[in-house]
Amino acid sequence: MKVYLAMDVKEGRVVWGHEGRRELYESIDRKSLLVNSSHPLEVVRKLKPKRVYLADLDAIEGKGQFNFWQLVPFVDELIIDRGYRNREKAEEDLKENVIPVLGTETYNLKNVFDGVFVSLDFRKRLLGGVDLFNAVEILNSFRLKGVIVLDISRVGTGKINFELISTVIDISSNPVYAGGGIGSMQDLQKLEDMGVKGAILATAVHRKKIPVCVLW
Repeated sequence: MKVYLAMDVKEGRVVWGHEGRRELYESIDRKSLLVNSSHPLEVVRKLKPKRVYLADLDAIEGKGQFNFWQLVPFVDELIIDRGYRNREKAEEDLKENVIPVLGTETYNLKNVFDGVFVSLDFRKRLLGGVDLFNAVEILNSFRLKGVIVLDISRVGTGKINFELISTVIDISSNPVYAGGGIGSMQDLQKLEDMGVKGAILATAVHRKKIPVCVLW
């Protein structure tokens, strides 16, 4: 199972996410036991992750965007949610080791295309006004890199929604990835046993509940 370091970037800084309450996000260096800088490049240089999931919160909210290309030479794979709203912009960013994430929070699933990730964004319900089963049925007609089950309300809590992930695994023909609330090595093992192909995490590593070596 692949493991990705999650990096939420706001105003050019990596921030610590908690329950999706973006107005309360703080610089990661105030919460992390591993890094003393919130600059994305410095965080990557310090933790040396092979794979990074980057959420550009400003772009998602339509308030500008972060120059993520500076990170590309330092990682094997970068998957990025920039709040894509149209196919053209996502296709422009798609490179060999850069893969766009089309999130239901901002993207119309009817415009999905092969070779990307799609994030099923939950905050008590699936964001975007789409029914879960209908959404996965639409996605099953594409050959995606993966379907990310992201329960935003669980981010930073250490309480993962296994039931939701299991439901998606049962109905998805695409690989399933999981993020939001992964809090321990036991969680990672359970996800792998369930058949999850990739795990996206941050808080547990920064708080030393999961060793940083899982990112290497």
